[in-house]
Formats: sequence, C-alpha cells, structure tokens
Amino acid sequence: MFDFKDMTPEELQTRSEELSQRAGEIEAEIRSGMENLTEERLHELNTEADTNAEERRQITAELEARKQAATAAAEERKAAFENGSRPNNINTKGKNEMENRFAVDSIEYRDAWTKRLIGRDLNEEERAALTSAGAVIPTMTVNAVWDKLVKESVLLSKVDVTQFPTYVRFPKATTNNAATAAAVGATITESSDVIGYVDLVPNEYTKLLTVGADIDHMAVPAVHDWIVNNLVGQIRYAINKDILVGTGTNSLKGITASVNAASTALTAAGVTKADLLKVMAALGSQYQAGAIWVMTPELFYGEVMATTQLNDYIINNGFETKLFGHDVVLMSEAKVSNKETIFFGDPKAYKVNIFKPLEVKMFETATTTNLQFRGACLADGELLDTSAFVRFAKT
Repeated sequence: MFDFKDMTPEELQTRSEELSQRAGEIEAEIRSGMENLTEERLHELNTEADTNAEERRQITAELEARKQAATAAAEERKAAFENGSRPNNINTKGKNEMENRFAVDSIEYRDAWTKRLIGRDLNEEERAALTSAGAVIPTMTVNAVWDKLVKESVLLSKVDVTQFPTYVRFPKATTNNAATAAAVGATITESSDVIGYVDLVPNEYTKLLTVGADIDHMAVPAVHDWIVNNLVGQIRYAINKDILVGTGTNSLKGITASVNAASTALTAAGVTKADLLKVMAALGSQYQAGAIWVMTPELFYGEVMATTQLNDYIINNGFETKLFGHDVVLMSEAKVSNKETIFFGDPKAYKVNIFKPLEVKMFETATTTNLQFRGACLADGELLDTSAFVRFAKT
C-alpha cells in the first residue's frame, strides 16, 4: 500500500505521468530485447511493471476518492446554507484548509494557474480556487518575475525603480541656486529656482514565445519556470538596453540621449589610467559616492584590464568587478554610433516606473498545434538629473 497522504493532487498527477512513461520504457525494453534478455532481467522488468501498475491504480483511486470527498463536502455545505444553517465544524475546517492550501501565494494555486494557462484539465478544487481569486497572477509568479526582471538585471537593478499604476510626474530642478549665508536677522533674498517636471508614460515591452504542443509533457512547475525565464529574459534585456540608449519614442529615454558626449576624447590607441581618472574627475562630487561605470566587454577586457598601471585598482569577485572602487556594468550597447564609450555616473538619478508588471497570456495558433505565450510589461524611464552622468567616446 502506497502512502499518498502528504502529496498534493498535482504531485500525484505528476507521479502518475512519470509511472506511465516508465511503463512504456519497460514494455519497449522487453519487446526489443526479448531474445537476449536473461531470465533474471526479465523477472526484474516484470516485477517493476506490476509494481508500477499497482501504484498507478492506487493513485487513480486516491484522486477519485479526493474528488468525491470534495464534491460531497461542497454539496453538504450548499444544502446547509440553503436550509439556513452552517456546515458542521469538520466541514468548515476542511473548507478553510482547502482555501489556505490554494491561497494565491501557494504552490497549489501557482500550479493551477499554470495548468489553466497551458490548457490542461483542472480538478474541482483548482477551478474553485481560480474562480474565487479572480484568476489573479500567483504571488510566486509575481515575485519570480520581479526578481528576474529587476534584481537580476545589470542596470535596472541599480536605477531607482517604482511601481505606480498610473501616469507619474517627477520634479526636476532646471535652476537650483545655492544657499546663501548672511548676518542673523538680515533680509533674505528670494531664490529664483525653477522646477520642471519629467512625465513618465507607459511604453509596452512585449515578447511572443512560440512553442510546440509537446510542452504538454513537461511537469507543471517546469513549464511555469520555463515560460517565466524565456519571456522575462528578453523583456529585461530590452529595458536594460533602453536605459542606456533608448530614444524616448515608444521606449525609455536613455542616458545617451540625455547626456552629451565630452568634448575631450579618450586615447584612440588604447584607454589609459589617465583617461579613466579624467572621466571620474568630470563627474560632480555629489554623484561620486554611488557612481558606476558602464562600458562594453570589448573595451573593458581588451583595454581597461590590459592597462598594467590599473592592477591595484581592479577587483574581481566572480562576475562582479569594481574599478577604482566603483561597480562596472558591461553592456554591448555602450558602443554608441560605432564608438566605444565610457559612462560614469550615479544610477539612482535615473527613474524607471513599472506601470504594469509582466502579464502572460496563452494563444493557440490556427494552422499548427503550437502554443504562443505573450508577455507584456508597461514601463518608462528617464534621467532626472543630466549632471549625474558623464560620457566619453573614443575617436
């Protein structure tokens, strides 16, 4: 007798699918090697096949028993309420346990949502949970998307990110006069500061992923992670790129479009220590503490790290690198107009608003058995303080 009491319906279904696949493998091995199989091996395969079949039979019986129990409990609750009374404590407890088990932050709810997304059959508990929650995106999915979209991003993880669902306006000082000192009691001269605004409006970042119908053979958790990883990875790349070089037309406005290239170019023959110090010196003192470097891998590994005088100023910790104590972000997009460019500045001066986190929807194609998954994210961003970055390009 197999013990299934600690297994969820999804785990039981997955186990049954694994056993079915193994049963096919056993049958194939027996058919293909009947003449060469030893008596001992044949006995092992037949014994495994019998055990396999018995476990599948018990899983089917367990799932059916649970379904009948859930149906009976639902009917009893319905009858009790129709008669003007409440269900007994045992049924109320069972209902609460079901609701807790299928809360939007549970594995069971995530798997039910994923099964509905890819068109698999749902049991009664799963359908009830999705209906009760309005089929909202599972908390686990939202967290996974946010981690992969923001926390794992080379540049997006360093800028200032907010999540406001509506159009947002951020103040931007266009004229900001310095404070003055005067004798106590002296007349205060009004400062002629001018405050401007940066309006962020939604731009849609989308990715359409087409997969074969054989996705139906994958375990539900694996399908969930595969879809999230593929959709988020491409959208994350597009947003990161636009933070640096976006035009601001149907996209984020990049740092490149906000900051003019310095008139003094980097050394054409190869970046020197003096060049890098010149870049750092061009940035205002108020931005130095949180500043980062942005450049291409080609420039960093081919020239910067090749500068022998910098051996004491480069720190490597796995894939994290610091140059003169400041983080280095490597992006191929830092080659602007075919010119290697070095960016240096405070990323917190760049504002990104995520109006709507990644949503995933499934579509069936009319002419094939393929499935299509569309990921869409609404975002906008701009550098609020153009003095917070400098950029130097090679001639």
